[in-house]
Amino acid sequence: MHRPLAALLVAAALAVGPAGTVAAQVPGCDVDSATLTWGFKESFRAYIDGSIANGEWTVADGAGYETPTFGFVAAEGRLDPRGPEGSVDFPGSVRFTGHGGILDTTIANPVLQFRGDGKAFLLLDVRGVTMDGDEVAMSLTRFVELDLTGQDLEPVDGIVTLDEAPATLTADGAIAFPNYPEGEAFDPVSATIDVGADCDLSGLPVGGDAAVPPPGGDILPAVVGGAVVALLAAIMIWFARRRRQR
Repeated sequence: MHRPLAALLVAAALAVGPAGTVAAQVPGCDVDSATLTWGFKESFRAYIDGSIANGEWTVADGAGYETPTFGFVAAEGRLDPRGPEGSVDFPGSVRFTGHGGILDTTIANPVLQFRGDGKAFLLLDVRGVTMDGDEVAMSLTRFVELDLTGQDLEPVDGIVTLDEAPATLTADGAIAFPNYPEGEAFDPVSATIDVGADCDLSGLPVGGDAAVPPPGGDILPAVVGGAVVALLAAIMIWFARRRRQR
């Protein structure tokens, strides 16, 4: 048999892998529930609400406002509490308007992201028109970076608490919201994230979080794997016979 063909057949056999192998999710737990509170920027709210801009803000899509913070409730997320590492998605939007419509900016769908290296960010979708008349349309922008110094992020009864973490505008945030320069302080961010009291911190998938095969799942991969191996063997025999005939 030609060596390239033999190598190809061996590679195909190895690609089949052990029968019944099932991929598991990354370590961590699905978020049961979470809340996020953030005032955005107090001085900006005062400016919007003042006599110069003569504007307002409106909340929609699940966001709320109770002086002095906007509130969001999580839709989904996954978190490894040890880092922590992972992200939590919060639906909802806040629309800021002023100067008779010249300023019209909407921030929406915050995502609280923990990177596992001691850094955390709040991501936002930003849409609208700046005071300079420029159109903005950015999604999942790392808007502010959170300072986790002094934060106790160990879960208590399955709940991870972020307590007024200082936030500063990132370079991408300054592009999305050019009213302020990179490094500008924004309001602190608070959150409670419930990953469940039974969240396993051993690094292995937990309970129903692990990907498991459906009923009969151990049989089907074995059958498919066996069929592939049989096909490869038949091809090898056929080529061997052709070589002898020649």
